[in-house]
Amino acid sequence: MKKRKKLVIILVIIALVALLGAKSLFSSKNNIKMVDIAEAEGTKLVQSISLTGNIKAKDAEEILLPTTQKVTKVLVEEGQEVEKNQPLIKLDTYELESQLKKSRISLDMAERELSNLINENSSARMSLENAVAQAELNLKNAQSKYEDAKTRHEQNKKLYEAGFISKSEYDSSQSTLKDLEANVLSAELALDNAKRSLEDFDERIYQQQKQIELTKLDISNLQKKIADSSIKANIKGKIVKLDAIEGQYPSVGSVILIQDTTNLIIELKANQYDAVNLELGQKARITVNGLDKEYEGHVTKISETAAIEVINTGKEINVLTEITIDNADQLLKAGYEADAEIILSEKSGSIAVNYEAIQTDEQGNKYIFVVEDNIAKKRTVETGLETDFEIEILSGLKEGEIYITNPPAGLMDGETVVATGGM
Repeated sequence: MKKRKKLVIILVIIALVALLGAKSLFSSKNNIKMVDIAEAEGTKLVQSISLTGNIKAKDAEEILLPTTQKVTKVLVEEGQEVEKNQPLIKLDTYELESQLKKSRISLDMAERELSNLINENSSARMSLENAVAQAELNLKNAQSKYEDAKTRHEQNKKLYEAGFISKSEYDSSQSTLKDLEANVLSAELALDNAKRSLEDFDERIYQQQKQIELTKLDISNLQKKIADSSIKANIKGKIVKLDAIEGQYPSVGSVILIQDTTNLIIELKANQYDAVNLELGQKARITVNGLDKEYEGHVTKISETAAIEVINTGKEINVLTEITIDNADQLLKAGYEADAEIILSEKSGSIAVNYEAIQTDEQGNKYIFVVEDNIAKKRTVETGLETDFEIEILSGLKEGEIYITNPPAGLMDGETVVATGGM
């Protein structure tokens, strides 16, 4: 009986050990994490921003054709390369030359009239000047007599009030004062009329002088128009638009457009977030829809001010930026849309990982998980350059080491992992 009881106890113990072992094995399998991994390797990192703009000629000239002059000769054709100061077209100058002759005749007549006013009427001016001087003297005398009479009248008033003179003597004194006051007013009016006559004479001379100036200005403008009737190029470049037809008057808005197609730029708008990273001289890779070739360029202009533009969703703050295309060719045309990747920074041979591989703890420390013998090991790292898809690892990860590209939530240091993809 005792032997049977002892055997039962042993069997129970064996069962418990087996149960615990199975539970432990089952639990261990449940804690294994499935992860994607990658091997750390050196790569070239490029930090850049992408912008889209339109190609323009850096140097361009637009010549607006006058609608009042007929085109007599077209000396170039569209698409032709021209040199600076090369004649392009000639315009009819018959009407302008006719107007110039009339203006010169008008100038001669106006100058003769002015000479007559100055020379032949010099005696008349002298008479007017003498009249002004005499009127000033008459006014001065009238004012002097009036002041003397005023003083005497004030004295007579006191004598009359004291009974030393009669009323008739006092009234006579008052009447004399009024007469002299009227004489002063009359002298002032005479002086004003004399001055006005002299001013009118001077005004005639002044107006004649101004008429001569206007006529000379007309002559100068006509001479310039005649000179400009032989239209020349002010820059070296290609004729990309030619609205001139021999024997016809140009229509409103007709132009000759010249562009230096060997010196092309791209005008772009960079938002505030991108603009703060832009610097003159930064290199750019340029592509154009429909062309397989990649062009090279560099930033040559960054506007000093930002422009606020109102859009449907609110407003945008943009900075006008210019990129010069270094290897432009005949395939590129002004007006084409171009995509530019501006290189902010680049490094070769750097260790880099995807953003999801980087974790951050509560203290703000960055870390990744490396895999050694199917064990995840937490590794603190220092990061550097950031691109659109990768981040540089300055320390904490070596080339050839295996790291987890997207650690599952709750992964702990020392846990067992099994790679399911990535390599």
